Amino acid sequence: MVRIKGILTGLTVCIAVIGYLPLQPYLDPFPRWFFPAALLLAFYLDKRGSELPERLLTPLSIVLFLYLGAGFSLNSIMQVTADLLVVFLGIRLLGERSGRNYLQVFGLALFCLAASSLYNLSALFIVYLLLLMLLLAVSLVVLTFHSHDPAIALSRPEAKKVLAVSCLMPVASLPILLFLFVLLPRTQYPLWDFMNQSGPKVTGFSDTVRPGSAPAVNEAKGVVLRAICGQLPEERLYWRGIVLNGFQGNDWVRLPVEEERLPGVGKGAVVHQEIYPEPSRTPYLLALNIPRGLSGVRYGDSGDDVLTMQGRSEKRIKYEAESVLSDVLAVRGEIDRDFYLTLPARLSDRMRAEGRELSRPGLAVPEKLRLVERFFRNQRLSYATSGLPVGPDALDSFLFVKRRGHCELFASACATLLRLAGVPARLVGGYRGGTYNAMGGYYLVTEEMAHVWVEAYDPARGWVTVDPSAWSTGFARNQGVARQLRMYADALGFYWNKAVITYDLQKQIALFTAAGSKARNLRLPAGFWKPLAGGAAALGLLAALVALQAAGPKSREEKVLRRFLRVLYRRYPAAAGEGRGLFELAEEVGDPLVKEFAAIYGNAVYHDRRLLPAETVRLQEIIRTFRQHPS
Repeated sequence: MVRIKGILTGLTVCIAVIGYLPLQPYLDPFPRWFFPAALLLAFYLDKRGSELPERLLTPLSIVLFLYLGAGFSLNSIMQVTADLLVVFLGIRLLGERSGRNYLQVFGLALFCLAASSLYNLSALFIVYLLLLMLLLAVSLVVLTFHSHDPAIALSRPEAKKVLAVSCLMPVASLPILLFLFVLLPRTQYPLWDFMNQSGPKVTGFSDTVRPGSAPAVNEAKGVVLRAICGQLPEERLYWRGIVLNGFQGNDWVRLPVEEERLPGVGKGAVVHQEIYPEPSRTPYLLALNIPRGLSGVRYGDSGDDVLTMQGRSEKRIKYEAESVLSDVLAVRGEIDRDFYLTLPARLSDRMRAEGRELSRPGLAVPEKLRLVERFFRNQRLSYATSGLPVGPDALDSFLFVKRRGHCELFASACATLLRLAGVPARLVGGYRGGTYNAMGGYYLVTEEMAHVWVEAYDPARGWVTVDPSAWSTGFARNQGVARQLRMYADALGFYWNKAVITYDLQKQIALFTAAGSKARNLRLPAGFWKPLAGGAAALGLLAALVALQAAGPKSREEKVLRRFLRVLYRRYPAAAGEGRGLFELAEEVGDPLVKEFAAIYGNAVYHDRRLLPAETVRLQEIIRTFRQHPS
């Protein structure tokens, strides 16, 4: 036997956990750990058959409400609300096992899941939602048994039947959900991101490079973009974003400069990309180096191949780019050499001395690039994200003292030395690498792949790509294929965003407009009604057969009961009529044979089992007796 209380308790725990899990990453530390502790305590109390009294839980709820509510402000309204929902959910698990408390747990779990959608609208949310709806439907059915008698117990077949029937209710609603999906518009990004736009987003991409600003770099882990294209060599995966060409003090920034005249598509393989960036406030549109064309959004193109979106981009967009996989950006005519030879406000004597060594007369630009590379390699510089040099002389410390740094220090030092050597140079910011998802056929680019490299100007060729980070020790960054499970999950999220989240009002209008246009232009051929009439006749015949089948008895038990009722009403006409059950008829008639029939039939059918052969024989004997003696 299976106790209804045990089933309900297990379902309640599952519902509470589903409400908590999607909200857990966004909680403050106290509620994040309070709920698991409350869940463990509730499990312990349930094993002992006890619960915490309301006279203890009510003051506890008030105290925690005041404690968490003390941090309430206009900017923290969502955070405080999420924390309170999870804390109250944990408290409800510790209380009395009554119908009211169960319903409160169900409601709080549903509110927690709804609150998580304000932070994130990933594909996992719909999984949580469907699972929660299924468990709630089953729990409400089980709760009706519990409210009737908390101590009720069912046999295993009975429990399985109850649970199976309960699961059919949410499944039956799926066609309605699909219909509403087509009709109802939806937001393209979490609502709280829209309401709370003042908060900055964590990103590994920046429009300013400040060498020596921090002793360590905390790499973000978020997704930047997904780009559908064929698999490419690792050394070609440079995603161009911004060019930093001048200084504010010692900081590299982007300054206005006379536009360069770029020729058409240069030498190199041309790669088409279908790019789906994550919502961002940066105006820069990323593409493989070197971008030569873009479509799908309104954008501006500068002379250094930096593409910027016109208008706001804080929603999911898609654009297509054509790129030339080349290390050289050709330029027609001359560049502003004086502008690209400007030096930072502070330079050490050692760096100036190294620059003079590189600027010896008679050295061409390729030879100077080789000398810079040799210098970096001889210094045995290591790539690191912690223990970095700081202060105004960070570049000097990086090259000659600590000899460890990340891409910003490598690129800044290299470009500065090239300018000291008389070679125009600038920084390029973007991303390096990408994880190829073979299942989805796209590259996944994440924030920890943010990178800065150098472009040096050679009058014979143009702007030449130089990545000084590759000259370090320990730069073998893990950009290979990630675990298969992660790729499956990311592909699910990608296609969720592509097919569901971006299905907005504009697409709905286009869908209905196209359907209306096709309906107006529909031309039916002559004689079309003949196959249509034949099909309608066939469907009508099929419907009639189904109706006849439905109207007739479907089982041996139904046939026996119908035959019995016909002979019973002939023998006792006054008993004919609707609304009375078999046992009521037996009591009203008072015939021993009728009572025997009701007892045999009810003991089988009303207990969810088929009639045994011996029982069927006896019921048929009773029916024959009534036929032989109709009065």
